[in-house]
Amino acid sequence: MMELKTLDDLYQIALDDIKGKKGLITISIDSIPKVSKSNDIIGNCVQEWIPQWLEDKGIDLVSNSHTQAFPDFTAQINGKSYDMEVKCWNYNNAPAFDLANFEGFYREIYKDPRKLNAKYLIFGYRPTTHGFEIVDIFMKNIWEMTSPTQKYPIGLQNKQGRPYALRPYPFHNNPNRCFKSRWDFVVAICQTRILFPPTEEIVEPADWMEQVRTKFKELTDEDL
Repeated sequence: MMELKTLDDLYQIALDDIKGKKGLITISIDSIPKVSKSNDIIGNCVQEWIPQWLEDKGIDLVSNSHTQAFPDFTAQINGKSYDMEVKCWNYNNAPAFDLANFEGFYREIYKDPRKLNAKYLIFGYRPTTHGFEIVDIFMKNIWEMTSPTQKYPIGLQNKQGRPYALRPYPFHNNPNRCFKSRWDFVVAICQTRILFPPTEEIVEPADWMEQVRTKFKELTDEDL
């Protein structure tokens, strides 16, 4: 087995071991089995299975103690920590999963902008007659999965007039439509905050953006 040294190694193992593989989810009552073809059931089960697969591959995976906080996991590989999210969706449809809760993401990135580098391990499945197949696997940054929309500066789910979740676009069909950099993505987050100011604003959006930019540089020695 390949020695895991980076997340890129993990992604390659996922492609080698899981892409194209078929799965089956059944429920049995009174010894009568039934194959489930429900998208929700398949998606939830695959998403629960992936962290177990990661641990079986020797990844030290720590769940975020705050279930609504970003990101979901921290992975330890070869002595280095990586922020991670695990997602899956029905490949026949446009991706419909949440990338992050908007308010939580806004707060977390202000506190630690290194979390902008969190990696998403994403599995696209397709239901089949007798189960499902893992059609493709992606390793993406958050800004590579969302883009401006006709309505908002960024892919956004709105609930009762408030920003609720950052949402993806069909990145698997049109990867070049995404934001071109972390900075473009952060600007779009700031523009969205201006559209939806909170009732109690502690930091002005422009100051939030400058703090994220400056602190990211201090912590990583890289420009957004």
